[in-house]
Amino acid sequence: MLSTRHFSLPFSKLCKSSLYLSVLSALGSGYAYAEQEALNAINKKDMEVIEVRGIRSSMAENLDVKRMSGSVVDAITAEDIGKFPDKNVADSLQRVPGVVIERDGGEGASVSIRGLSSELTFTQLNGNFIASSPGEPSRSFDYTLLPSSMIESVEVFKSPEARLDEGGVGGTVLMHSRKPLSMEANSGVFNVESTYADVTKEYEPQFTGLYSWKNDDENFGILVGYTYQERTNRTISGGTDANVWRYTGGGQPTDVTGNSVDNNNGWDTINDSNGNSYDGVWFPQVVRGSVLNEKREREGIQFSTQWRPTNRLELGFNYFGFTLGQDRTESVIDIPEWSLNPDFLTAVKLDETGTIATGMQYDAMASGVENDMQFPWMRGSYVREESTSDTFDFNLTYEGDNFKARFVIGNTQSEGGPEESWEAAYKSSNAGENAATIQNAAQTAGWSLEQDNVSLNIDPNTLVNLQNGIGGGRDAGSSNSSFVRSELEEDYYQADVDFYVDWGFLKTIRTGAKYRHATLHRETGNTFFLDPNFDIAAGEASEQGITQFDSYQWNGGMPLAQDVFTNQTNIIGGFSINQMPSVDWDKYRDLVTASYNPYTRIEDNFVYDIEEKISAFYIQGDFEFSVVRGNLGVRVVQTKTFTSSTDLYTYQLDHTNNETGEPVTGDARFVEDYQLVTQQNKDTQILPSFNIAWDATDDLVVRGAIAKVMSRPDYSDLGAQQRITFVSDEWADDRAAFNELPGFSGSGGNKNLKPFESVQSDLSIEYYYSEGSAAGLALFYKKVDNFVVPLVIDAQQSFAGKTNIVDSGTITIAPYSTVGNGTDAVSKGAEVFIQHAFDNGFGFYANYTYNKTNKADVTINGEAFGQSPLIGSAKYQYNTSFYYEADYFNVRASYNKRGETVLGLNSGLNVYQDPYEQLDVNASVNLYDGLSLTAAVINLTKSESVTRLGNDTDARLLNTSYSGRRYYAGFNYSF
Repeated sequence: MLSTRHFSLPFSKLCKSSLYLSVLSALGSGYAYAEQEALNAINKKDMEVIEVRGIRSSMAENLDVKRMSGSVVDAITAEDIGKFPDKNVADSLQRVPGVVIERDGGEGASVSIRGLSSELTFTQLNGNFIASSPGEPSRSFDYTLLPSSMIESVEVFKSPEARLDEGGVGGTVLMHSRKPLSMEANSGVFNVESTYADVTKEYEPQFTGLYSWKNDDENFGILVGYTYQERTNRTISGGTDANVWRYTGGGQPTDVTGNSVDNNNGWDTINDSNGNSYDGVWFPQVVRGSVLNEKREREGIQFSTQWRPTNRLELGFNYFGFTLGQDRTESVIDIPEWSLNPDFLTAVKLDETGTIATGMQYDAMASGVENDMQFPWMRGSYVREESTSDTFDFNLTYEGDNFKARFVIGNTQSEGGPEESWEAAYKSSNAGENAATIQNAAQTAGWSLEQDNVSLNIDPNTLVNLQNGIGGGRDAGSSNSSFVRSELEEDYYQADVDFYVDWGFLKTIRTGAKYRHATLHRETGNTFFLDPNFDIAAGEASEQGITQFDSYQWNGGMPLAQDVFTNQTNIIGGFSINQMPSVDWDKYRDLVTASYNPYTRIEDNFVYDIEEKISAFYIQGDFEFSVVRGNLGVRVVQTKTFTSSTDLYTYQLDHTNNETGEPVTGDARFVEDYQLVTQQNKDTQILPSFNIAWDATDDLVVRGAIAKVMSRPDYSDLGAQQRITFVSDEWADDRAAFNELPGFSGSGGNKNLKPFESVQSDLSIEYYYSEGSAAGLALFYKKVDNFVVPLVIDAQQSFAGKTNIVDSGTITIAPYSTVGNGTDAVSKGAEVFIQHAFDNGFGFYANYTYNKTNKADVTINGEAFGQSPLIGSAKYQYNTSFYYEADYFNVRASYNKRGETVLGLNSGLNVYQDPYEQLDVNASVNLYDGLSLTAAVINLTKSESVTRLGNDTDARLLNTSYSGRRYYAGFNYSF
C-alpha cells in the first residue's frame, strides 16, 4: 500500500514550486523506475530532493506532487486500483489497513474505517460532498456510482487536519478525479467487460470510456468520460422478521448463561397439539425465506475543463452526472408468529440448552379436523424506479509570490424514487374468500434454524394446489402500492488561502471558510387502482377523499392466487426450501391494469423535511524544522438544523363484523390522524488537530496525531416520521388467532439526536527497508460520545389523542423502534502492515487491525435503555494480497476477513454479524502496448453474510444471505 522513500528539501522552495507531491502508492516491480523518474522531474524543476511518499509504478510522465505534513494518511491511484480484482474504488480501499467495505449485490458500496459505521466515514469528491442516495438519502457515499477509471487518486485520512471538512469520526476519504492538464493530449481509457454471476446465470455488459485533450500550449484542456453498466443482482436470504425474538412465559427473560435480559417482546406460554408446554423459551417472531432480484441500468457522465490564462491563474469546471434505473422484485415465504396454535403446532425443537426454539413443525390436521392454518404466508413486491445524481463546481486558483488562493462554488443534488411500486400478499388457505369449507393449499409446513441454515419445509403440493384454485386467500390488508420519493440538494461556497512564510520553523499558514446549505424533502405517495367508472372528482371532494378501500384490493379485483403464482427456481445459498411459490409480477400487473385505472396521490400529510446551514472557519499552520514536520490547527463549525415531520397515528378499531363475518371497512375499521412536529437545533463545535512526523532515519518515520472530530447524525435517524398504531380490544379479539395485543406500538426517528463527537489519537512507525518494501505499526485510541444506536424499547410518551377513541395523557408504546445516543464509548487498537516486492516479480501485501471497544450507556432524552458497543465495530480485520507482475502477465489474489461486528440493540440483546471472509482473484495479459485482456473472480469462496441475536449462543440466528460469485472478462485499452 505504502511504498515510501524519504528525502529532505527546504520547505519554502517546495511550497512556492508549481510541482506538488501526491500521496500515491506503488505496488510491485515498477517502484525503482518510478522513483528515478520522480527525481529526474524534480531536478528539471531546479529543486533538490523531495519526500516521495508512495509513488505509483506508472507515473513517469504525469508526476503530480504535494507535500505531506505529518498526517496519518494512506492513498491509492487509478493505476493501482486496476491491478486489484476490484470493480470500483471501495473494493480497492479495503486493502488499506483499518478499512472494510459493505457490499450491495456483490459490489463495494460503502466504506468503514477502524471498525466504525460507514455513516461515520466522510467521503468527498474533489473536496466536496456528493449526493448519491436519493431513495433513502444518506450522508454515506454510494461507491457503486463511480468506476475507477474516473478517479486519479484517493486519500484516506485517519487523522484529520483543520483544513479538511468535518464529518468523519471514522475517517475521511478524499477522491480526486482525473484532470485534462495532468494527462497527455489525446490520451484516455477504453474498457469493455462482460460479467456473469452464479445466482443469475446471465451475461451482462459494462463499458467505460474516458478521453482527455489539451492544446499545444498546455494551458487549456477538456476531459470527458462515460460509463454504462447492466447488472442483474440476486440475493437469497433466510432469517427472521425485523430481527425480533420473543420470550415465553411470565418470568424474567435470561440468556443462556443466566444473565437477565430486558426483552420487551414477551409472549404467552406456547402449547403444541401433543400437550407439551414451552415456558422460558426464546423463539423468532417470523421465520422467512426471500429471493430479491434486481435489474440495474447505470449510466455516468464526467466532464472537466481547465484553463490557465496566465501562469498564476487557473479556472476549472467539473460535472458528474449519474442515472440509475432499477427493476426490483422480491418473493417472500413467511411462517409467522400467528402459527403458534395447538390446533396445528405439532412439534417444537429446542437447542442443547433447552431455552431456544430452533425448529417448529405444523399440520392442518393435527387436532383431528382440518383447521384454517393460513400459512405459509406468501408475499412479494415489485418496484420500478429511477434515481439521478448531478454535481458541478466552478473553481478558481490564483498563485501569488507568497500565497495561493482557491475559490469554489458548487451544487450537488439527487432525486428519485419509484415510478411503480406494488406489494401483494396471499395466505395458503381460502381465508377471506367466503368459501363454505376450509381449504389449505399447504397441509404441512415447518422451519429450522439449525447449523447456520434457514430451512423451510412446505407441503410439496402447495404450488399445484394454488394453481388449481385450492386455498390461496387474498390478503387485501397487506397489499398496497405506496412509495417514497426524496430530493436532496446542497449548495457550497468555499474560499481557502495559503500564505507561504518563513518564520523559523513555521512554513505555511492555511486559512479558509466554507458555507453549506443542504435541504432534504422526503414524501410518501400512494397509487390506487380504481374502477373505470369511478368518479375521481367526486372522490377527491368527499370528506374522506380517495382511500385504499376504493382500490382494487378491497373490491374483489385483486388477482386470484391461481392466476399469478409460479415457481421460483434455483434457490441456493442462504437458505434451503423445497419449493418457492411466488407472484408472477408481469401477469399480476397485466391483470390489474387491464381492469382498473391508476390514480396516484402524494400524501401531503406524511412528509419530512430537513434543512441544514453549516458555517465553518479554520486556521492551520504547517511547520518543519530539521527532520520534524507537521501541522497544528483548529476548525470552528456551526450547524443549524431545521427538522419537520408529519407523525402518523393509526387507530385500528374493528376488523371483522361479528354478525356477517365480512371485513369492516372505512372509518369503522381504522382512523388515521396526522400531527406536524417541528424542531430547531443549533450546535457549535471547536475542533483542534495536531499532526507531527519525525524522519528518524532515511528509512524510518514516526508519526503522531491528536484531534477532536465530529459527524452529524444520518438524515433518516433525525427526520423519520413517527408511526404510532393503537389496537383496540375489538380488533385484538377479532385477531386473537394472530396474537395481536391491544395497546400502542410504533417506530420513528429522534429529532433530539446529538452529533457524534470523538477525541482521538494516533501513533505510528513506518520502516521502508528496500525498494517496494515496507512495514509499519500504528496504535489508535478514540473516545466517542453520542454514537447512534438502533433500539427496540418500551417508550413513555405524552399523548394528545382523539378523545372519542383514546384518552390523552401518558401512553406506553411497546415495542417502539427508534434510535438513541450512546456515551463514553472507547475504540482502541493497533494496525500492522507489511509489503514486500521480490526481484523476480512476485510480491505480497498484508495488513491486520485489532479493535477493542467497550459497552457504553445508551439513552433517549436522558433515560437509559441499556448498553451497546460502537455500532459497526469489529474486533479484528485483515487483508492479504499475493501477486506476480511481469511485462506480459499479471495475476493477483486478495483475501480479506472481518471479525464479529456489532449492528445494534434489539430484543434486549446486541445484534452481531458473524466473521466474514472473501477471496478475489484477477489476472491480465498484455497483448501489446496499452492493450490487455482482463479476467476476475469476485467472491471465489462463495461467502455468505450471517447475523445473530446475542453472542452468548449461536442459536438465535437472524439472517443469512448470499449474493453470488461473480466473474468478469474483457479488455482494457489505455492510450
